[in-house]
Parts: sequence; C-alpha cells; structure tokens
Amino acid sequence: CLLLVRATQLIPRVAMAASNLVSSNIYSTHNDIIWGDLEEEHEQNLIHLQLRSRHSVLRERNLLHLLEQDADLDAGAMYLRWAASRDEDGAGYHRALQNEGAYAGEGTHFIDVFVGSPAQKRILAVSSGADFTAFPCQGCTLCGNIISFYQQSLSPTFSTMPCGRCVGGQREDVCDSNREFCVARGYNLVDKSAWTAYEARDVFYVGGADAELEAKGIFDPEGTDVAETHGFPLVFACQTEASGWYASQVQDGIMGFSTARTSFVNQMVFQDKLKYPRFCMCFEKKVLMGSDMRSAGVVTLGGYNPRILDSPMVYVQNIAQEGETRYKVYVRNIYFRQGGGQSIVPDRERQSVVRLNLDSDTFNAKNGGTILDSGVPMLVFDESIQESFKAEWKKMVGQEFTLGKLMLSENEVLALPTIIIQIRAHDGVDT
Repeated sequence: CLLLVRATQLIPRVAMAASNLVSSNIYSTHNDIIWGDLEEEHEQNLIHLQLRSRHSVLRERNLLHLLEQDADLDAGAMYLRWAASRDEDGAGYHRALQNEGAYAGEGTHFIDVFVGSPAQKRILAVSSGADFTAFPCQGCTLCGNIISFYQQSLSPTFSTMPCGRCVGGQREDVCDSNREFCVARGYNLVDKSAWTAYEARDVFYVGGADAELEAKGIFDPEGTDVAETHGFPLVFACQTEASGWYASQVQDGIMGFSTARTSFVNQMVFQDKLKYPRFCMCFEKKVLMGSDMRSAGVVTLGGYNPRILDSPMVYVQNIAQEGETRYKVYVRNIYFRQGGGQSIVPDRERQSVVRLNLDSDTFNAKNGGTILDSGVPMLVFDESIQESFKAEWKKMVGQEFTLGKLMLSENEVLALPTIIIQIRAHDGVDT
C-alpha cells in the first residue's frame, strides 16, 4: 500500500526538502498514471474524509479545560507527559498516564467512524504506525479514562474471530490460553504505551455515500443502519487493556493505516470498497468554523487527488524491511533556515540555510530507519544531533534552545528558524 503524507506545520516550522510526501517502496506504477485532466473514473474511486483537530474533539466532549491545563505546561513538561519513560518496564509511567489521561497533541488527527448496527460513533486517531483499528469494548476494566466503550452487545452484526481464523498473523501466542479467541496487541515505540485485545468483526462506515444518504434525509449516521447498508465488515481489535497514549480521554481508539494486511485501507480493498490500497493525508492549518476549530485537513482513501494539493507530488523511499509494517524513511540532512517560512520554498530571497552536523547512518540506525507515524504529535530527533542543534540554534536565534516557556511576540515566533528535513528519494523517481 501507499502512504502519502503532507508535512504538518510546527513551531519551529518543519519542511520536507524535495520530499513532502512519502511512498511505499512496493508501489511502482505511479508513473503510469496520467493526471492531466483527472479521469472521472479515478475520482469516483476516491473517498475524502475530513480530519478533525484535537480542539474540535475536546469541544464536542466538553473537555476544553484540558487545553487550559496544557497552556500551563512548558514544552518539557508536556513532552514528559507524552514521551518515553526511561524505566525498563515502564509500569509506573503507564499507571501515571492512566490516572492523569494521556496527552494527544495538536499533531494528532482524528476521523469520525460509525460502527455496528445501529451505528455507534467512534472518534479514532489516525495512526500510520498501527496495524489494527482498535478501541475499547464493553467489559474492558483496564482501559484508562475512556469516555465510552463500544457496546458490542447492542450490535447483532458483531462477532468475535475464533482461534483458527485469526487475521493478525501466525504468532505462537495468537490465540488465548483456552484457544477460543484471537489475541491482538499494539505498542508505541516512543512512549512505551501498549494495548491488548481480541480480534472481532463488525460493519464500519466512514464515508463515500454522503450524497445518497442526504437524499434519504440522513445527515447523521449515528443510530442508523448506515454501516450495515453502506459500509463493510472490518476485523478490528476489541481492546481489553490499554495504557499511556492509548488510554486517552480524547480519542476512542486508533485507526490503523500501516502496511499490514489488517490495516483499514487494505481491508477496504479486500472488501471491494477501494480499487487501490493507497491513501493520502493532507494536513492544513485548522480553520475556524463558527465557534469550532474543526478542519485539520483531509484523508483521501484509494489514492490522492491533485486538485487538493498546492504543490507537485514528490516521493520518498520507504526503507522498511520485508515483514515490517511501519513506514520508515532515511533522513539525509537537517537544516536550519534563518528567518522562518512555512514551506520548503523560502518566503524571500537570501535566507541563509545552515546544515546541522549529522551523521546520517547514526541518525537512522535506531529502529532500522526513522519512523514516520501520523499518530505521534511531535518530532523526536536522534540524540546524536543534539549538540549541533543547540549550537546552531543559539547562533541563529541569539539565545539558548529551551523546552521551557518563552514570552514571544507573533513576529518573533514567525522569525524562528524553519527546520528543513531532507529525506532519501524514492528509487527511480527523484535523485
């Protein structure tokens, strides 16, 4: 399958040099597609879904006070709430996150999904690092501060996957000890949070039939049979235990967009709901819609639509090894551009660019490459560039880099250096 990801704006800003989109290395036919006038047939094969911002989800759930709590934290404290514990087992950190509620940052994006019949709404965080779509189900007692569990007992279309029909692989521990259920697991390499679940199956609806539903007077799928009549059966993970980021108060669960056969996109293809196992995530500044900052971009299932892009498509290489399902890239260089700017294209002439002292092999050595995961709301650089990063920052900004609080004007924020990340291009496309 294919992953296409637009670079998200950060403070300091981040731009992808020559490669602001990412492609799976198993996809080799994109040069054969002639976009010219965008064939009608292709456009009909695409499903566009609105990405939701964290602000939008918190407003809907009357949890905007969490934003006020975050505002009282400096960046260092916020990172410690989200990022890795250095304890070997991480048990104390997991318990702390379960008690306080995990942090889903502004870099996390969400999609509304409707599950079961009658349809129950789930707000899922889009994670390109997750193999399964997963969320807590009725009966989970170790899932943290979840707003509401999926009530599978209310959906006659729900079923569990029996041992012997597991879709999550052929591990020795794929079945439970009684060999009745299929066991699924997930984890986050950055913060050590994890979940355990059993494989289940129910009908899902995310979009693609909006016009038809509106013609029938259905504007809100929740509580209807839309998932059964216009959706498809999906094998997902019914969580029985979740810790850390997976036990957040914000999202109900995660939508898995990795390259695994269990991913949401691949299962849509298996069910003939998509023609191609591809998707595109375009991030944008959140647009204020009334009193709700709802729009955070769009996910396109089945490919990408050049009409919604503001720059030509470029590709980078997915260096994940055979059998790996996470997207991994090779970072060649990292630069600071003086004077800011929100794109790889400079705002004005003669903006100086400084390359950090980076050994690319060392930088990419951990985890077999630099992991690209849409579920991680921050950049986590390898510690090998720390000295160079801080030194060049001080030269360019005039003060020490800090994760603590700073009082800056809007103009001072806009003048902070733009971080430019250069990634190895996809073989045969860009050099």
